Amino acid sequence: MTFSVWMLVLTAFLSGAVTGVFAMLVIGIRIADRAHHLTSEPGTHLDALTRSLLGVGVHTDCPAGNSSAEGD
Repeated sequence: MTFSVWMLVLTAFLSGAVTGVFAMLVIGIRIADRAHHLTSEPGTHLDALTRSLLGVGVHTDCPAGNSSAEGD
């Protein structure tokens, strides 16, 4: 009986944690200024965290169309 209660508590805790992370990502996406490009500096820490978790907004030294600098 005790094991079942602990499993239920653990399941509820992990579900809450996953829901919290998902909500943080959704809020970060919604708050981000739509006028700025993803290659510009993030405005807030939440925006920077959202970009790093989702893998968007990577800063590069060369323009996107310049493939000759990538081979160096």
